[in-house]
Amino acid sequence: MDSDRTELPLQNDVRIDTRFGPLVVAPAQVWRCAEPLPGFEDLREFALLHVAEQGPFLWLQSLELPELAFLLVDAARFGLSYDGVAAGDAPVCLMVIVPRAPGEVLRLHKQAPLLFDLGTGSFVQQVFEPEQVIGDGVWVEQLASASEAAWTQRIVEVVRASE
Repeated sequence: MDSDRTELPLQNDVRIDTRFGPLVVAPAQVWRCAEPLPGFEDLREFALLHVAEQGPFLWLQSLELPELAFLLVDAARFGLSYDGVAAGDAPVCLMVIVPRAPGEVLRLHKQAPLLFDLGTGSFVQQVFEPEQVIGDGVWVEQLASASEAAWTQRIVEVVRASE
């Protein structure tokens, strides 16, 4: 992908086959990665997906590589906040390391959250020093930070067919 080219806003829905089945993503639900994610430098267009039975977790679905999706969670669910990051319209999200075997613990990339900007429709992964991460990272049994309507409208709700 040529990083010097000018990106034009999407005008039409994006149709994509994912692990969740075929999805239609409206232009207003597309998120642009402002700076490439390490190891995925050619991928810039994503959508946030919510699967109801997966509770507070979201999937950051690549629109360019349908088999790639990252599991995310609101940092507030783990009692985490970040020095210098003001509470905004969109929650700070953490990438979840999915356990590969039974008995393994769920882990988070708590020093490198994703920061979403509703105004630009973009996000960036920012790395923080350990002393800039506030909180202990333990699951908090309460609602995550208040999500603004503008945030929830940018999330694609995945409806699974009854099996």
